[in-house]
Amino acid sequence: MRRVTAIVLAGGASQRFPPDKLAQLVGDEPLLDRALASVPEDFTVVVVGSVREVARPVIFTSEDPPGGGPAAALVAGVRRALRESSDAIVTLPADVPLGGHAATTLLIRLQSQPGIEAVVGVDAHDREQPLHLALRPSAARALISAVGPGGASGLSARRLLDGLRPGLVTQRLAPAELWDIDTPDQLLAWRLQSSAAVSSILNLAAERRKGVDRPVVIAIDGPSCSGKSILATAVALRSGASILEGDDFYRDTLPSLSAAQREVMSDAAVVDAVIDWERLRDEGLLPLRAGHPATFQPYDWETDDGRLAAPKTIPTTDLIIIEGVYAALPELAELVDITVYLGVDPRTRAERYAEREDDPEWVRFWERGEAHYFRVVRPPASFDLQLDDEELS
Repeated sequence: MRRVTAIVLAGGASQRFPPDKLAQLVGDEPLLDRALASVPEDFTVVVVGSVREVARPVIFTSEDPPGGGPAAALVAGVRRALRESSDAIVTLPADVPLGGHAATTLLIRLQSQPGIEAVVGVDAHDREQPLHLALRPSAARALISAVGPGGASGLSARRLLDGLRPGLVTQRLAPAELWDIDTPDQLLAWRLQSSAAVSSILNLAAERRKGVDRPVVIAIDGPSCSGKSILATAVALRSGASILEGDDFYRDTLPSLSAAQREVMSDAAVVDAVIDWERLRDEGLLPLRAGHPATFQPYDWETDDGRLAAPKTIPTTDLIIIEGVYAALPELAELVDITVYLGVDPRTRAERYAEREDDPEWVRFWERGEAHYFRVVRPPASFDLQLDDEELS
């Protein structure tokens, strides 16, 4: 295949990242230009969205109606791409810095199997990502035909995939190839990949990996609001690590405790009451460390009444990260290779805490346990590596 058209989906209202996330700088260039730069130079590029100044030649088009959603944008882009007489069409969201790399991966799969009509990217959990496609022209026309006279406005992009079956196959994409930037925290995690903080963690992991024939486990711990999740994500984006979130193992007995019961608990008892470290160990850490996927039911934070949510599966990788307060509990020490403490300035932490608008009584309960943990159980000096949230800015 010599002629390829890439459709870059650049619509949307940036509701979670106003005023214009595609103008946010990634390195020294806007996010949209970074995504366009990841597309091979010899591809024709169609951008679905508002006309704006970009660094490479592109064709602009718009969904019908404007703001009609991802499915409408995808259909509009495919319609415009078919006018380019291409041998193949690939699609990617404009907020994915490495979207062009993902498109190339899908295109290679399409080229390697003449009998398939379309390829859709899937993530590490094998979930289809309908905005990451590689299509032969016949599949592109089938996608448009499947929309019907009502148009694609308001439709789920996943519904469009039904028009491509049974000639649709899946292709696993790397987490970094799928990483989309919808929020400031996601942008920060992407920027942090090359930071000294991430490098220090991965350098230590490389040392611990020598002579070890199993995954290396890193615990990223520290006070609430220090940025542990962002740091863990940045490490995973750069290394391909899998992440176990401590919040998934919140004890299901906590919501049933009354304020009076919480009040009489000792600080040490509060530490023991928060995270179900036995389940984290048995259902999460042990299988991953043994080289197997981990499947478990996370705590259901939407109901927050002690129920567990639908099962989730974490794939095994050479590097496993546990992140969250209490990630470095002594009870898990034999299974953890590296402990990382991420500190935070008290004033900054207080400002971030205020934004959460948590119940003050609950905050006092949580604070008692956390203060005891970092003062008595796991002081910062007991960690292998100590970092500060200022290193993440």
